[in-house]
Amino acid sequence: MSSGNILSFHKLYNLRNDNDCCKEVFVAIFTFFIISIDGRRFFSMKLSGLHTSRIAKALAVGLVVAIALAAAAFVWTLRTQEIHKWEKQTEVFSIVLAENTSQQMDFAYTALENISERIQDRWSVNEKYLIEQLSTTEFHQFLTEKVALFPAIEVISVLDADGNVINTSRSFPGPDYNLADRDYFQAQRDRPSQGVYLGKPVRSKTTGDWIFFLSHRLTGSDGEFLGVVTLGMSPNFYADFFKKLSVDSHASVSLLRADFTYLARWPENDSVMGKKDLTGSSFHLIEDLQKKSGIVIAPAEKTAGRGRIPARMSAIQSLDKYPLIINLSVDEELYLADWLQISIAIAIVSSAAIAAVIAAFRVLIQLFLQRESDMQVMVALKSDADVINRNQTGLLQSLTEQQKVSKESSDRLQAIFQNAADGIIMIDADGTVDAINPAAVAIYGYPAMEVVGKSNHLFSVSGQPALLELAMAQPVFRETGRLRLEIESVRKDGGLFPADFAISEYYLAGKRQLIIIVRDISERRKIEKMKNEFISTVSHELRTPLTSIRGALGLLAGGAMGDLPEKIKPLLLMAHKNCLSLTRLINDLLDIQKIEAGKMDFSIERLNVSALLHIAQQSNFSVAQALAVHLTIEEDAAYVASLEVAVDNGRFAQVMANLISNACKYTPAGGVVRLVVTCPTPTMVRVAVIDQGSGVPESFRDRIFEKFSQADSSDTRARGGTGLGLAISKVLIQQMHGDIGYWNQAAELGGGAVFYVDLPIALK
Repeated sequence: MSSGNILSFHKLYNLRNDNDCCKEVFVAIFTFFIISIDGRRFFSMKLSGLHTSRIAKALAVGLVVAIALAAAAFVWTLRTQEIHKWEKQTEVFSIVLAENTSQQMDFAYTALENISERIQDRWSVNEKYLIEQLSTTEFHQFLTEKVALFPAIEVISVLDADGNVINTSRSFPGPDYNLADRDYFQAQRDRPSQGVYLGKPVRSKTTGDWIFFLSHRLTGSDGEFLGVVTLGMSPNFYADFFKKLSVDSHASVSLLRADFTYLARWPENDSVMGKKDLTGSSFHLIEDLQKKSGIVIAPAEKTAGRGRIPARMSAIQSLDKYPLIINLSVDEELYLADWLQISIAIAIVSSAAIAAVIAAFRVLIQLFLQRESDMQVMVALKSDADVINRNQTGLLQSLTEQQKVSKESSDRLQAIFQNAADGIIMIDADGTVDAINPAAVAIYGYPAMEVVGKSNHLFSVSGQPALLELAMAQPVFRETGRLRLEIESVRKDGGLFPADFAISEYYLAGKRQLIIIVRDISERRKIEKMKNEFISTVSHELRTPLTSIRGALGLLAGGAMGDLPEKIKPLLLMAHKNCLSLTRLINDLLDIQKIEAGKMDFSIERLNVSALLHIAQQSNFSVAQALAVHLTIEEDAAYVASLEVAVDNGRFAQVMANLISNACKYTPAGGVVRLVVTCPTPTMVRVAVIDQGSGVPESFRDRIFEKFSQADSSDTRARGGTGLGLAISKVLIQQMHGDIGYWNQAAELGGGAVFYVDLPIALK
């Protein structure tokens, strides 16, 4: 962002101070102008015992000094304001960088902990078993997919108890490296309760580039040390990100560990990577001043080798959740650039004014010596006055433009405040409401005139502390100035509702102010409650008795209780069939719940494709027979019969059951549903289910794999179904690293729909 953009960000905040300074300059110029045009009358007054020329010289010197002092004071005031503006701007940028880095670290820590938990839950029996289970292409593919989710992650690796690489996302098989000398390995090995450890940057043994690692200990079932999961973060990613926010060579951004070790920097500097900076601004603020965030301005220095180092302004933020520090620095050539331009303009105007004063008084002194040249002197004074008037006009035009820009900025801020979707409440240090936006008015039911100037107790439940008191009682708010919480709040009519509050503090004229963003989460709570009640009902109140009913009906229909009257048998068969349908619906709903909760388990095995197809044909024979449809298997070539894929047998059978049952439903009686196996690429096998129906309607194609989607969703539709089968099938296939899709066959090829599943061929 340019300095001009940063200046406009604060013009509204500093408009009052700017106008006061400009008024002082205007008064000084106007006074000088009045004295100049009336100078003849002033100096025509003779004082007894004094030479008028000496009085004129003394006044001239006084005016010159006054103009110089006024210009110097104005320049100094502008400099102070410019520094203050940049302090605010750099602090905002550092907060944004800190929040962005914290979100990135949230993802990295979550990915590392998910991988570690997966390994701990499945394979942490002993070291030998761990190595056997993790030295597979499937686990390498799993690591590779994790790395692909986030560009900042360079590599994910698993090390055994001796520091040797078991598997890595970068290549398979993993390189023959021993990393027992790395600090993160030693920390996890020697400290069982370490948790996630952030190591210092090192040169990658594979690429030679800088990289720093997050690590997590792997512990066996008996508590022994089995190895380490490492997640490598790329400093180049952060350097490229910081580069987009830098301004030429006048700004720098650094990412440091809590012990002031450099992890990433822009501009890049290999000489400081991995080293501690115990003399810089970050160390001074955090260690010497005992602060977690703030602004530090380092004075200019003179060095023998590098010449003069300009003064630098550093905005430092310590991350709350992670041992990291963000340092955004700009030098005085950037943050004083606009001030320097304005100062030069002021110096020019002041010099012109001083020159005009000297010239005017020189003429005035000559007036007393040469009375005969009065008219010529007046003409010269008028000319000088015109020059001053032109300068004054230019200055007033500049002030007008600044006021216009400030008004536009104020209008934008007001528009944001008035049209925000969430409620915004502004409170002063005494807990008095300063402002409330229309969204907050709609939430609480108070008109703005009834709230502004009143205590913020209006928004708190009886017996509950006010928002200001509640925030000040929280240690995290006292440390960071920010707080997020969900509590009950009260409307004007006394009704209670759950609210999500985001409270932040800022300072105005040295006094604490609060900005509170409030959101009514009543609907969200209702939806969560309905969802939990529904799942509980399905799991405990419906599925268990339904299973018993289905079993009893099955026994009766199968003759376990002897022969039944012919009139009862159709009713029993219909009831048993409907129980089966309802059971499938419940199972589909629970599968969807498991998928959304991330709790769907998979047992991946290498299985023969041809065998899987024949099992699917046999399992779904009764479905096809009931609909008078034939199931056939077609294999593209002889070698297809020997191909293997890595899938979960039960989940694959579930997908095939969904596709085959759909194909049978839409194939006319006497038709054929074909199961065709082909290899569209050397590394991929395709299983296609081809029906002889009318194909997928054009209006249904965009939502065919969505939950509860059906081509005919009316109450009188001819074909049953829950609308969940294809949605579940898509997720199951994707979890097995495959793909699912469809197309409608051309009429000349027989018509109908072709649903296919692509799976990678398991390497031998």
